[in-house]
Amino acid sequence: MKKLFVLSMDAMVWEDVAYLREKPNFSRLMEHMSGVSHVRTIYPSITYPAHVSIMTGCRTGKHGVFTNGTFGTEGGSTRWHYVGDIVKTEDIFAAAKRAGLTTASVFWPVTGRNKNIDYLIDEYFFPDPNETPEQGFANMGSSEEALRAVRENMDRWPSNYKNRGKFLDKTNTFDDFLMGCACSMIRLYQPDVLFVHNCILDTFRHRHGIFNEQIDRGLDMTDEWLGEVMSAMEEAGVYDDTDFVILSDHGQMDFARRIKLNLILRQGGFIDVDESGKVTDWRAFAQSNGMSATIWTKDGAKQQVYEYLCRLRDQGVWGFEEVLTREEVSREYGFDGDFDLVVETDGYTAFGDGWQEPIANPIDLSDYRLGMATHGYRPEKGPQPVFLCKGPSVEDDVMIGRGEIIDEAPTLAATFGGTMPDAEGRVIGEILKQK
Repeated sequence: MKKLFVLSMDAMVWEDVAYLREKPNFSRLMEHMSGVSHVRTIYPSITYPAHVSIMTGCRTGKHGVFTNGTFGTEGGSTRWHYVGDIVKTEDIFAAAKRAGLTTASVFWPVTGRNKNIDYLIDEYFFPDPNETPEQGFANMGSSEEALRAVRENMDRWPSNYKNRGKFLDKTNTFDDFLMGCACSMIRLYQPDVLFVHNCILDTFRHRHGIFNEQIDRGLDMTDEWLGEVMSAMEEAGVYDDTDFVILSDHGQMDFARRIKLNLILRQGGFIDVDESGKVTDWRAFAQSNGMSATIWTKDGAKQQVYEYLCRLRDQGVWGFEEVLTREEVSREYGFDGDFDLVVETDGYTAFGDGWQEPIANPIDLSDYRLGMATHGYRPEKGPQPVFLCKGPSVEDDVMIGRGEIIDEAPTLAATFGGTMPDAEGRVIGEILKQK
């Protein structure tokens, strides 16, 4: 019986493929690969909304997840979206269950407590320091069978994750642990559909910029993990029956400065603070997406805020080249939610959530938006994400130049004969063998 294995290499771009072609495991796995070399992602091009689009085939306005975390005035994203009950549309795991298949997911965003995933280890970063890995993953929906994979890989658990400093390796990120869990699931359960999310390239790019020797080091790790997966599949006897897919959610761009948009709103009279600097009230507040920001307004202030920001935009010095309304981004990108406005980078500015002087943020490697490179901008900009596949359902050597991230879920479902009735994207039939 055919299997489907999907690996999301967060922030991988087409330019990385040339390097990986020279590596032993990628070159073997992806010989005669097909796919899409440049994938148009969603707006804003950020991880959690993009991964929900990958698994649903829908844009944010339809699936309902348009930010990485909840909105708040204590620094922006106050809580990551771990639990999948906020997704408004059917996902590929539901399609797989409808087709009678077993399902698994390791660190795929916004899948917590998803009842259509048989073996689930949700992407979860343990906000409670007293919570053990088993407790946290169990609370997010891991069954006893999935927890067995967790226990098998606790020697790869990043015990010093919170104090990882500037240098990253396999010992202080979650990526080595999660790849071990994926291999355990393959050996133990041979799930029919397995989705895995790895962040090492995204993390390196945030910290070091988009192309450099550190990225090569992350690609070397990627190839080693691919070798582990291939060995696990060979051991389980499913290698030749597996459709392998390597994809990504967005690219990144280097940037030169980091501006606190909420300080700009405070200077315009839209945020009130007390003597200690704590927010006491607001008429407009921004949440950074990296190189864009989503703005909420209240008390009838939308038009006033819009006009204020347009005046600053026209001055050309505040870091944003566009001020867009919710209606505009919904019409152009299907980007919708309970916000009012969006500001888009000038191409070399990222945004922070702070509202206190000074107006520029220093480099902050603990915040993915404030390192050396980031994302969140219009999807047409910068290096583009990829969609690569090889296996019994896939034609050899068929590479499509352009595609949409919302095409991926219906295409993946088609490999196992499933359908995605809610999807806004299409099946990329050119790369699939005719049944």
